[in-house]
Amino acid sequence: MNNNKLPLINSEASLQVAIQLMKERIKMQEEALGSRIHQIPGEMLKSVTGSILPSIINLSTIGSIWGLLKVVPIAQSLFSLIRKKSKD
Repeated sequence: MNNNKLPLINSEASLQVAIQLMKERIKMQEEALGSRIHQIPGEMLKSVTGSILPSIINLSTIGSIWGLLKVVPIAQSLFSLIRKKSKD
């Protein structure tokens, strides 16, 4: 995770350099986090739609299949009535 190692600290001057480098890294990380925080609403929307839409599609598919299953017996009975009338 830590790609850039701090210099060896053996004097006050090297300590000041290490402190400055650490402050710069922290500032860069804060800027990166600040830019990512603006992406959160969009990512949340993608996540929600990704989990809700399949369930809605599944429910509508089940509903349409159920509707067809209700229609098939009605169609069969109508067909048998028509066939019976045509034989008479």
